[in-house]
Amino acid sequence: MMAQKEILGSKWDVGRACAQDPVDLLVYRSNLLGSDERITNFGGGNTSAKIVLPDPLTSEPVKVLWVKGSGGDLGTMKRSGLASLYLDRVLALERIAAERGITEDEIVPLYSHCTFGLNPTTCSIDTPLHAFVPYDNVDHMHPDAVIAIAASDSAEALTQDIFGGEVGFLPWKRPGFELGLMLRGLLVGNPKLKGAVMGSHGLISWADDSQMCYERTLDLINRAAEAIGKKPFALAFGNEVRARVVPDADQRLGTLLPELRGKVEFEGRGLIAHVDRSGPVLDFLASEKMLPLSRLGTSCPDHFLRTKIAPMVLEGDLDASLEGFRKSYAAYYDRCKRPDSPAMRNPNPSVVLIPSVGMVTFGKTKQEAIVTSEFYRRAIEVMRGAESLSRYTALPEQEAFDIEYWLLEEAKLRRMPPEKEFSRKVAFITGGAQGIGFATATRLAAVGACVAVVDINETQLAQSVEQLGAAAGSKVNVLPLLGDVTNTTSLESAMERTILEFGGIDIGVICAGNARRGTVADTSDDDYEFQSSLLMKAYFTTMRSLSQLMIRQGTGGAMVVVASKNGVAVGSNAAVYSAAKAFELHLMRTAASDLAKHKIRCNAVNPDAVLQGSGIWNDQWRAQTAASLGIKPAELEEHYRKRALLGVTVSASDVAEAIAWLASDKRSSRTTGCTIPIDGGVREGFLR
Repeated sequence: MMAQKEILGSKWDVGRACAQDPVDLLVYRSNLLGSDERITNFGGGNTSAKIVLPDPLTSEPVKVLWVKGSGGDLGTMKRSGLASLYLDRVLALERIAAERGITEDEIVPLYSHCTFGLNPTTCSIDTPLHAFVPYDNVDHMHPDAVIAIAASDSAEALTQDIFGGEVGFLPWKRPGFELGLMLRGLLVGNPKLKGAVMGSHGLISWADDSQMCYERTLDLINRAAEAIGKKPFALAFGNEVRARVVPDADQRLGTLLPELRGKVEFEGRGLIAHVDRSGPVLDFLASEKMLPLSRLGTSCPDHFLRTKIAPMVLEGDLDASLEGFRKSYAAYYDRCKRPDSPAMRNPNPSVVLIPSVGMVTFGKTKQEAIVTSEFYRRAIEVMRGAESLSRYTALPEQEAFDIEYWLLEEAKLRRMPPEKEFSRKVAFITGGAQGIGFATATRLAAVGACVAVVDINETQLAQSVEQLGAAAGSKVNVLPLLGDVTNTTSLESAMERTILEFGGIDIGVICAGNARRGTVADTSDDDYEFQSSLLMKAYFTTMRSLSQLMIRQGTGGAMVVVASKNGVAVGSNAAVYSAAKAFELHLMRTAASDLAKHKIRCNAVNPDAVLQGSGIWNDQWRAQTAASLGIKPAELEEHYRKRALLGVTVSASDVAEAIAWLASDKRSSRTTGCTIPIDGGVREGFLR
């Protein structure tokens, strides 16, 4: 919670603001407000401006309401994220609704008939809050400090005491048209108000000037934070009754997370985990008020749309705790459902509080899991502030349900773009910073997977992060891991870090490799040890650790071994390398046979002559290979292209495409024990 020393200062740049047209000025103000989590939640809050523009058809001047679109994020919003509506048509909906006798929810589709300029962006459900305020600029935010007031049992009295009559109070009302009319009524009776606290909802403020509106919003938040800062803040949650964090917290999470992640799977769809052990979270978990407050549930609608009505507190047996939560959630659904309510969604928790360990949150993506964590951390700060000022109160259960299962929210969910093929999946890729491993990581990241890439080359690993983050759309989906797969401790440490970051592993791509030339007669002990350690022992230990994890997770999985054409067709002057690749193929087949009962699929690819970007095809290997063929190193690629029956060059991305197919539950769920050659057609490499 914001203390007095953390006062929000204006970041308004007059020069930059003056250079904006009126619509871009609204975007500028919105980005300033949305970039600070103390002001509003990710994806929460909305802003607006009423701007006079020429009508596209008649060229007559008309007043247009520009308001943040549904589901957008203020901090990153662009101009395209704003909806635009004829203000007079929006205001006319009050009369139309009264004449037709239509419900509040039935008004929402009529907003499309108010659209200005054929704008395709869907307006926010809070649009009436902006339309019915008779000022040109309006900010509706969800600051912790103000929601702490709004979620107190003496919210109205606190509003009066803290703001001295400059800010009004509205009791809880679900966002929408009726709340907009209530706000207008408040202003009619109190025309000098600068803003309003909306019970269990947030802050709304206004001004005719955009800069004044922005700075007024900051001022009101600061005044709320200052009032909270005067209270005995540290004791808001009572005494510390358990350890903040135990020494073996990482070990506990490493054991718990895969099983927990597997058990919150719903209808065959898993989730990505995020662990939060920030100071405020650990303070809350250690406090005597944690249990009673967590059971009350969150208050602000933005919170429980992400976090459900309440978290699960895990202090004993996991199965018993989950069963109790599911039964409680199902009972809540049955008590509150209406005839037209959507079907019950995933009854498992999205927030799990583990005293002395931390908070685990889940989402369809890593970003969503992080946002859910941020929302519950904000809920903790709201509870702390409310308990400092007065007593925290949550929304009535029925009101909470009507928000969580609101048909308009359901419609918003349906408008979201479809999930990518590997969304909700975690891939662990050895040798993932270069060659085939990097191409595979790039391919899987681009279609939604979270990717953990292990590599011994620190420089390559650092370079790969930026490219993988770009492919994934966010760096949060990429975990770079410097490690030596021939060292079992290093390998297991990399897997443990992957578990702590994402919750588990669904896909294993065993790709780390290198090679040294030599016949049986002239291979040294050192060369044998190097190749057997990397290409046999490391492949075995990686598959062993992955299979143990996947069995514990209980949701199946896929492993893909990157072998070689040499595993079938002996390569000259590469005795140990060829034998090791044959070992990998047969290890894959034995694993496929043994692990099928756990729904773990094991397959392999046999690439050949993938020269570009490969760690194997270094200068020495190229020179030795070219010499054995009687050609120059620069002629190798053309040599292999001509040798292939299809007359093509094989790239790392070609191999990655086959690996993605084998890793896909959607495309290869009936395939295990299979080896796919990607060699352009080499007769000796045909599988028999």
